Amino acid sequence: MTALVVIAVVAAGWFGYGWARALFVDKPIADARDSALTGAQQAAINLNTVDSADILGSFDNMKSSITGEKMNQDLQATIDGLTDQMRQSGASSRAELIQGTLTELNTDDRTAKALVVVAVTTTWPDRFTRAKVTMRLGVEDVDGVWKASSVEPVGGRIPLEEGRIPVAPAPTDLTPAPDSDTGGQ
Repeated sequence: MTALVVIAVVAAGWFGYGWARALFVDKPIADARDSALTGAQQAAINLNTVDSADILGSFDNMKSSITGEKMNQDLQATIDGLTDQMRQSGASSRAELIQGTLTELNTDDRTAKALVVVAVTTTWPDRFTRAKVTMRLGVEDVDGVWKASSVEPVGGRIPLEEGRIPVAPAPTDLTPAPDSDTGGQ
């Protein structure tokens, strides 16, 4: 009987240790990993999405996803060079997540590196293109939000699809014209 009690106490200690480790050590690391990956993926989407009808809003969205002097300078240079050109072209681009993974995580420094693949659809008034873009992002936790601190393209854009946007025919007036012989009656 004493042996059973000893085995039960040892088993309870073993499983209690495992439970405590999972709750206090593994869970915070898993949460940091998930948050870092989500932040990297959202940054990749935001940095590749621009609405020509709301360029300033698009750039504000990009700014919310980045951190660091170099990233802010690079974005400002992009804003300065593209704003008028984008308005005139009527082009918009929208990114959708294909895949993402963390390649590094440093929970002490609250930094990580991720590899993210997005499909970017660029639309002009008369045509569209869709391409796969792969990026390596460095991200860091800034007040609880993971933001891109570096972005590096991996390879070139891979074309996926392109085509013309059909132009809708002008609406026609289907109301019959009044009969001129009856004076419209």
